[in-house]
Amino acid sequence: MKKLPYGISDYRTLVKQGYLYVDKTKYIEIIEASGEPYIVFLRPRRFGKSLFTSVLEAYYDLQYQDEFAKLFGHTYIGQHPTTERNKYYILKFNFSGMNTDTKEKLVSGFSKKILDAMDEFQIKYGIKIKYNPAGMPSEIFQEFLTNMQREIKGSLYVMIDEYDHFANELLSYQVELFEETISRTGFVRKWYEILKEGTANGLIQRIYITGVSPITLDSLTSGFNIAKNKTRSIEMNECLGFTETEVKYILQEALGAKIDLTKEMPILKRYYNGYLFNKNGSNRIFNSDMVLYYASEYKNSGAAPEGLIDPNVSSDYNKIANLFNLQNRERNLGILQEIIEGQVQEGVTITPEYSLAKEFTSEDFKSLLFYLGFLTIKDGIINMVNLQVPNYVIKELYFDFFGQVIKKAAHYDLDIAKLKKALIDLALKGEINGYLAIVQTTLNKLSNRDFIKFDEKYVKAIMITYLMMSKIYYVKSEYEVNDGYLDIVLLPRVGAETKYNAIFEVKYIKKEEFNEKLLAKKISAAKDQLQRYQTAAELREIEKQNILKKWIVVFCKDELIHLEGV
Repeated sequence: MKKLPYGISDYRTLVKQGYLYVDKTKYIEIIEASGEPYIVFLRPRRFGKSLFTSVLEAYYDLQYQDEFAKLFGHTYIGQHPTTERNKYYILKFNFSGMNTDTKEKLVSGFSKKILDAMDEFQIKYGIKIKYNPAGMPSEIFQEFLTNMQREIKGSLYVMIDEYDHFANELLSYQVELFEETISRTGFVRKWYEILKEGTANGLIQRIYITGVSPITLDSLTSGFNIAKNKTRSIEMNECLGFTETEVKYILQEALGAKIDLTKEMPILKRYYNGYLFNKNGSNRIFNSDMVLYYASEYKNSGAAPEGLIDPNVSSDYNKIANLFNLQNRERNLGILQEIIEGQVQEGVTITPEYSLAKEFTSEDFKSLLFYLGFLTIKDGIINMVNLQVPNYVIKELYFDFFGQVIKKAAHYDLDIAKLKKALIDLALKGEINGYLAIVQTTLNKLSNRDFIKFDEKYVKAIMITYLMMSKIYYVKSEYEVNDGYLDIVLLPRVGAETKYNAIFEVKYIKKEEFNEKLLAKKISAAKDQLQRYQTAAELREIEKQNILKKWIVVFCKDELIHLEGV
């Protein structure tokens, strides 16, 4: 069984130390065949961008010519090499990890990244290039490139990883510094202008830029207008991340008979799959980091990890809170509520580039959520797309954030330990009162807030948020059954042993509309809906294994007025 390359982003290390590699080298041929030498290719965090950049480096670097057979003999590109292989000097930059507290620290950090890359280049190729390390980044870079032409016999391939990392952080909380940094006179844009000059004189033959979002592209393109954005090209849909076939290959190669694919693949699909980057793409994509985390934990323990979210992914994606502060927080939170309620974001034209000089629209915001991996393409509509949440991991992160929004809006310091105890009572004793008391307390706190529009969907959103925060159940809303949907279904979760699972039908009555006749009508409709659970084979199977509780819950404004077990 092969070693899993979890956390490894250097291709040469991966090959030489015998790690498993999912062959993505055919995309080298695809990129070359496009005839576009300057490429921008974006993907969400933890999708294998750095490893693919390292693959390109190993393939094109003239220093690794003698290692070609060892590095690529077992791959597609090794058996179908192009004439460009091992042809270039590689100048590689990585703009992650810079201090963005002030402009001075940002300029200093950017300059250090440039200087470190240039030093590494000289050490790697055993050459000495004269330049003054003082001054602005563009001035340093220009002198370096000018003098390099006298020292090398060949051309450069410039690779830039995490090109937008510092810009995304700035945009979250220092918009003015963001604009100043990449504006017409900004030092970042000036640096890219020098990069473009290097292509004009023939020194730089190829450029590959990768990152997460196109948030800086519009501001850079007038100074650097030569790159082709391949992010949403259909031929690149499966370049990063894993297809279902690739995930099965990984599990078989790394775990062998240890793992039952028929049992585990539905779990991986539920939690990690769902990404689509072109509406006509033939395969949905799994997040590669999450799959490797799952497989690595399984290999060590012989079972799926109890925590299905890689802590590294969770820490990256928890930056979602900052996104909702962009430009128009109230509008963004309205979009959040739609997402929480399970609404598809329909008819979106994905923004290819951003400029803060223009209005930042709701469509721009939804597009940013797409680039960051919080939404993905469901399908196409005319010349637009419909966007949805890709998988359960991302859904949990949304609800965690929505819990923070509720807390601030209600001025209610939710006791997580108390919530967990209430849901443990539900899971082990089938008791629901403690949980519903917490929901009612929250509604009481929110009831006098003018901006809260109470309705059935909002009450359900709060109920689901608290259910998901406990990480005890796999929570489904709008669970499809014959001729309808069940409001909330609590299903078994990997690593959680529960005695009871549950179904809720939630009804809501406005205070001014309440009467006993309407209440009876709501209860009758809920009973009819609950009976439809029997058409779902999954729920019938669960009922055989444990007790499936079925409840009708009716709220009137902020009060629970009816609770009934069916």
